Amino acid sequence: MEYKIEAMVLAATNMDKMVDFYTNVFGIEFEEEATEDGNFYNGKWAEFDFTLIPTELSDVKDGQNPMHYDIFVPDLEKSIELVEKHNGKTNEQLGEDDTLKAIGIFDPDENFMVFKQRK
Repeated sequence: MEYKIEAMVLAATNMDKMVDFYTNVFGIEFEEEATEDGNFYNGKWAEFDFTLIPTELSDVKDGQNPMHYDIFVPDLEKSIELVEKHNGKTNEQLGEDDTLKAIGIFDPDENFMVFKQRK
């Protein structure tokens, strides 16, 4: 059986900063969808649908990190620069072994992910 991510929905507290971050760090082009419950931002990330929704419409409570993802990037240093330029930050713990380098990243809502670069 093969598993494939079809879609991801991420609850966003700081929507403007989150749209900016995911647009400029990952190149996601969002379309804004106005609903009576709030604005959703729909885009494509790699080959799956990616949507930012207002936190108040999710079951996520303040301080929760509902997911964690590891992402391979072509250039770790350039990716870190983009993250910091667009209101994200690192955990300042660069890890390295014989095959890859990795660092923890936080988006503007403090969602954690790991950026990895193959050597």
